[in-house]
Amino acid sequence: MIRKFVIACVLFLLTCGSGTVWAEDARNPACLQPEQTAPKAFSLSDGPTDQLRPLGAEYYLDPTGDAGPDRIVTEAFAPTACNGIFKAPLPGQSAWLRFALSNPHGKTHRWVIGLMETIFDEVTLFEERDAGLVEVGRTGRVVPWMDKDNTAIRTGIEVTMQPGDERVFYLRLAGTFAPTMTAVIMSADLFFGWSTLRLIMTALFLGYVATIALFSLILFRQIDVRFYQYYTLYILCLFVYSFIYDGWLSKFFGVTLPITTLAPITELFAGLSTLAIVQYCRILLNAHDDPWVWRHLFTLLSAVVVVVIGLAVVDPWRLSGPLHLIYFLSPLILLTVAIRKIITGLPQARPIACALLSLSLGLSIAVFAFMFPLNITGATHAYELVLLRPLSWGYYLAITGETLFMMLAISTMVRSMQSERHVAAVELASLGQQMQHIEQQHRAAEKTTTARLEALENALADDPETRQHLSAKQQFLDRVTECVLDSVKDQDFGVEKLASSLAISQKTLGRRLKEASGQSPASFIRSARLNFARNLILLDQYNTVAEIAHASGFSSVSNFAKHYRQEFGEIPSKTINLLRKNQ
Repeated sequence: MIRKFVIACVLFLLTCGSGTVWAEDARNPACLQPEQTAPKAFSLSDGPTDQLRPLGAEYYLDPTGDAGPDRIVTEAFAPTACNGIFKAPLPGQSAWLRFALSNPHGKTHRWVIGLMETIFDEVTLFEERDAGLVEVGRTGRVVPWMDKDNTAIRTGIEVTMQPGDERVFYLRLAGTFAPTMTAVIMSADLFFGWSTLRLIMTALFLGYVATIALFSLILFRQIDVRFYQYYTLYILCLFVYSFIYDGWLSKFFGVTLPITTLAPITELFAGLSTLAIVQYCRILLNAHDDPWVWRHLFTLLSAVVVVVIGLAVVDPWRLSGPLHLIYFLSPLILLTVAIRKIITGLPQARPIACALLSLSLGLSIAVFAFMFPLNITGATHAYELVLLRPLSWGYYLAITGETLFMMLAISTMVRSMQSERHVAAVELASLGQQMQHIEQQHRAAEKTTTARLEALENALADDPETRQHLSAKQQFLDRVTECVLDSVKDQDFGVEKLASSLAISQKTLGRRLKEASGQSPASFIRSARLNFARNLILLDQYNTVAEIAHASGFSSVSNFAKHYRQEFGEIPSKTINLLRKNQ
C-alpha cells in the first residue's frame, strides 16, 4: 500500500512538473494559435507589480546550428509555449525564439529579454525590419567582453521600446547544459537587481567555501594528513565547479571557452567531489574497523564513481545521467553507514549523518529543479526570482548544511581524540606511580634483608657455635631447595619424594625444615616453586600465566595465581604486564 502511494506521488509530481509543458500548451487554446501568421505581442504594464512575465514565443530547433538570419525567416516555427519553457539545443544545434513586443503606454520602457538558466555560449537578438533581420544585441560566454551588450552575470539583452512601438524579434540561443531553457520578459530594474543579487550570492558562497577550506586545514592537520588531502580535494572541487558554472571565469578573466569545453570540466570536478566525500567519510567513520562487506562497500562505491565520471566527461549531455544519479545516491548510501555507526556509539557519526542528510535534501531540490524547472510566475523583487530557481539555492543549501555539520563532526572527532589522549596520559601517570611504589617496596625489602644479614653476621661473629649451627641449617636448606628445583616441573613431586631424595624420613624432614626455615615441607616446596615462577617471569621465558604455572609444577592455573598473590601481593599477569611495559 505504501509503495503504491509513493509511486502515485511521484507520477503526480512528474505530471505537474514543467516537463509536460507541451502537453499543457496543447490543452490551452489561448496559447496555441496555429493559424496565426505573426506572434502575439507581449508587453509589461506600467503597474509596479507587473515586472516579470514568461515570454510566449514560437520555437524552432536548428539541428545543424548553421541557419542564419536570412534563412530562419523561412522556417516553420512551432506554436507558442505560454510558460516560456523550451527544449534546449544540444551541442552543434541552436534554438530560435520568435516573439513580438509592444509598448501601448505613453512613455518609453526599458525591458530585458532574459533567461533563467545560467550557462549560454551565445545569445543573439535580431529585430525584424523591412530589409530583413538586424542584430540588436549579443551576449554569452564565448562573446568577447567588449562585444557584449550585457556584462551582468545573468543572461539577458535589453530592449528599449518607444511609446506605440510594436516590433517582432528573433532570439538565437546556442551552447547550454540544462535540458530546458526558460525565457522571460522583465523590467530592466528587476533584471539588474536580480543579476546583482545573484552576483552577491555566488560571491558569498565562494567566500564561504574558501573559509570552510581554511578551517578544515586547521582542524584536519591535528588528526591525519589523509583527512586533509581528501577534504581539501572536496572543497577545491566545490569551489572550482561553482567558479566555472556561475560565470566567474568569463566575467573576471575574460575566458571565452565554449560549453563543450567547460561542461566536461565541471562534470569532472562534480565527480571528483563525490569521490572525495566517499573517501573522507570512509576515514571519518572508521570503516577500516568494519566487517568485510562494509569495508568493500566504499571500494565498490569509489569504483562506480570513477566509471560514471569517465562517461560524463566523454559526453556530458548524453552520458552524465549516471553521474548525476550517483551524485544524489552516494550521500544516501553514506548516510546508511553513518546511522549504523551511530548505533555502535561512534562520537562523530551523528553530525556526519546530519551533514549527509542535509546534502541529500538540498541535492534533491536542486536535481528536481534541474530536470523539471518551475513555471515562471509574476515577481516584483529580485529575491522572488531567486526563489523561482531552486537549482541554485537548493545546491547552496546542500553544501552549506553539509559543510557546517561536517565541521561539527571534525571538531567532535578532535575532542574525542583529545579525551582519549588525556585518559592515556592519566593511565600512564598512574602506571608510573605504581612502578614508583613497587620500587619503594623493593628498596624497603632490600634494606630489611640487608639489616637481617648484618645482624646475622654480627651474631655469627660473636658466637662460633651459633655460626656453625646456622651454617648447618643453611646447608640443609640449600640441599632441600636444590632437590625441589631439580624436580620443579614434576607436578607429583611432594613431601614423600623430597624425603626420599634426602634419604630421611618425612618426620625428620618436617622437624628439620621447621627448625631451619619455620615452614612445613609442603609450604617450603610451594614457596620454592613460586620463587622459581617469579624468576621465569622476570627472565621473560614464557608468554602466558598458564605456561609459567605448568613450568613451575602447578597443575592448576587458578591455584597458582592464588598462591602467587598471597606470596608476592599481586597476581602474576600484573607482574608480566608491568615488566613488559617497562621494557
